[in-house]
Amino acid sequence: LTRSLSINPVDQSMFEKAQGEKVTLPCTFVLSEEDEGPLDIEWVLIPADNQKKEQIIIMYAVDRIYNHYYAAMTGRMQFTNPDPRSGDGSLDILNLKSVDTGTYQCKVKKAPGVQSQKLQLTVLVRPARTKCSIEGSQEIGKDVTLKCASQEGSPLLSYDWRRVSGTQELP
Repeated sequence: LTRSLSINPVDQSMFEKAQGEKVTLPCTFVLSEEDEGPLDIEWVLIPADNQKKEQIIIMYAVDRIYNHYYAAMTGRMQFTNPDPRSGDGSLDILNLKSVDTGTYQCKVKKAPGVQSQKLQLTVLVRPARTKCSIEGSQEIGKDVTLKCASQEGSPLLSYDWRRVSGTQELP
């Protein structure tokens, strides 16, 4: 039985953070003596929209960090430990944006060992100011439509309507 590298299991695999905050996605690992190839650590973003392809966002290979592949996060992400050889390939993402929501996969390779782990990140966005309007002729006996919508907010917003003046029940 040959032992190979292993990624330490995480306490939680789903992370919820507010827009603007920082998150650390854990990826710590233990190497085995049998693993003698070069260490390679890769973080991939699997977008929530299946139409978009996976994107490498940062990697460590041949003793170098490559973090310029994904323009949307340039300057906002880094390995938690500046030397991932320490067994810590965790990823910090700073100043979170709603587009950062998705599944992140940490892949650790050191031949012949290969392991990966997926983590889910949801970036919560506070609702933008709600805009409301009335459609229709505001005359007795006519129908009107009251509309309210907000451009931003996650999870998706829901609205409750109630009459605040007058006692008469509405149809």
